[in-house]
Order: sequence, then structure tokens, then C-alpha cells
Amino acid sequence: MKKSDIQIDPGYYTRYISLVPDTDLNTALAASLQTLQSLDIVQLEPLADYAYAPGKWTLKNVFQHITDTERVFTYRAMMFARKDPQMAPSMDQDVYADNAEVDDRSLADVLAELITLRTATIAQFNGYSDTTLSRTGMSWKTEMSVLALGFTTVGHQLHHLDIIRQRYLQDPPEYSPAHN
Repeated sequence: MKKSDIQIDPGYYTRYISLVPDTDLNTALAASLQTLQSLDIVQLEPLADYAYAPGKWTLKNVFQHITDTERVFTYRAMMFARKDPQMAPSMDQDVYADNAEVDDRSLADVLAELITLRTATIAQFNGYSDTTLSRTGMSWKTEMSVLALGFTTVGHQLHHLDIIRQRYLQDPPEYSPAHN
């Protein structure tokens, strides 16, 4: 199914979905994996512990955030796909980031985890029929479909890769935290 097949406006999550071209979900997920696999780790690794301002995440934290959030989105998608009537759990991204324990990990390791997860996410969504992709549930305060969660996953990555380009790669590393 394509992005334009999303029937219910997912409110807040539209900000991520709108970043994804109107293509089918499998193509969007595959392209997002290819983007991750093509990242220049040699260029990025020296910036792994760089944060562009006080109180902002390091580059490793940003990639771990993408991973953690994808796990939450795919769990919600599975709940809706399986018609679980419970409210999908929320997440506090700052609590997750504060407890991610990425300081002693290399950026390559953090990125490898995300790539492995994205591969699993692709397998998960490839297993859903159009009927299943159309199922909905409550995500945070918003009703959304399994399909919308798939596109949100891709768009969330696009959003953060854009921030990485703007804030981590274009600006010279003048601020590097001692650990926020």
C-alpha cells in the first residue's frame, strides 16, 4: 500500500509521514535501509560524541533514539495488526536517551543495531496484508493505522537524518559535552 492509502489523519505523526514520497511502504522501508547502509561511518565516527549545543543529544544518542523509537512504533504496529484492544504505550524520549548507555559504544555499533532492527522491521511489515495494514489503534492520543506507523518509522528517520545534516555535519564541532 502507498502513503496516499492512509485513511485516518494521524495528527502529530503527519510531520514525519509528510517527509516520505508517495510510494508503497515496502519501497519506502527498503530505501530507508539503503540510506542507513550507505552512511559514511568514517566521516561520522569522529562526531559520535559531539552535541551541537548544551542539552542536545550526541550523534550516538540521535541514532539510538531512532532505534528506540522504531521499536516503539513497530510494537504499536504489531498491537494494531493483531487487534490488541489495549492502548499502545507511550514513551518519554528523554528518559530513554538518558538511559541509553551509548557512551561506551562506538557509533558503528549503534548504527549496526539500527540496521539490524530496520531489517527486522521490513520483515514485519512485509508480513502484513493490505487488510492488516489498514487496521487501526490508539497511538498516544491519536488513532492511526498500521500503514501510518510504517510510514512514520521511515519519516522519523528522514527527520533525524536532516537534523544530522544541518546540525552535526554542516556546523563545525565547537561544542562537545563532557556528558549532558
